Amino acid sequence: MGIQHHSIHGSQALDLASLPATDVHVAMGCGRGARLLVPLGWISVTLVLSGVLELNSGDAPWQIFSHHLQVWLDGGLRHTNRAPAWWLCIAAPASVWDQIPRSPPVTNLLIPHEVRCDRELASTILHIARRCNFRNTANNAAIQDGMMVLRDTLIERQQTMRDYLERCSGRTARRRHQTMLRLLRVQHLIRCNVDARLDLNHLAAVANYSPPHLIRVYRDVFDETPFEFASRLRLQRAWNMACTTRLSICEIADALGFETENAFCRAFKQTFGCTASQARRQNLDSKAASSPTSKGSTTADGQLLIVAC
Repeated sequence: MGIQHHSIHGSQALDLASLPATDVHVAMGCGRGARLLVPLGWISVTLVLSGVLELNSGDAPWQIFSHHLQVWLDGGLRHTNRAPAWWLCIAAPASVWDQIPRSPPVTNLLIPHEVRCDRELASTILHIARRCNFRNTANNAAIQDGMMVLRDTLIERQQTMRDYLERCSGRTARRRHQTMLRLLRVQHLIRCNVDARLDLNHLAAVANYSPPHLIRVYRDVFDETPFEFASRLRLQRAWNMACTTRLSICEIADALGFETENAFCRAFKQTFGCTASQARRQNLDSKAASSPTSKGSTTADGQLLIVAC
């Protein structure tokens, strides 16, 4: 196991499929237009240091924002800077990750997820990203140690997801993990298309289940159906749009795919106990009443710096 560092500036592009599949690859992207392609069968950890990064797997594009981290192992993943951004990606084939020593029992399997990156996790990633830490390494012990710390730290941040994992069907940990990946694939597609009404047959095909089986398995794990999850996401976005934009109620209802404004208003009030107009007024009143004593302080996870080595 070796480690290779790459810098992607401006409109440069890097396809990891053309590089050795026996190494860990660390890519740093900055500027506008930088692109990175992580191939199928690889596991990647992407941290956005500043700006917004667009990710795309299949036909499901989404964005991650500054100080957020994305773990991905469900298909190829394309990174694109459409605006100035600064980010790091640590990627390697699943077979390379499997070489990292494990503590028994062997249930430490990563789960695709996005989290806000704290100081400990950021420090672990930056340690691997610094070339000087591995420049004179004669063997792979230091690389394995760094990757083991990264994997174990990520697993600690997945505790909530692991609770769901235990509810998945399957006799072995790997079978339950495969079930979890199928359900998260559906959940991810819903998140990426929160403004659209997805067809149940399409969602079931993504998970390779029949529609009735998908509903049953999804409810067993997450205590709600895929459509209940989609409705909850839409209404949460409706709350955010009512409180943070100047769009009219009719425009919000249309943007979120509600059939009529009345249908939107009924769903909003039933969920939040107030109308969208009342929520907007309450938000404005709370902002006016608050008088911050300072302009804010820099959080620990906001101090993410790379030392050039």
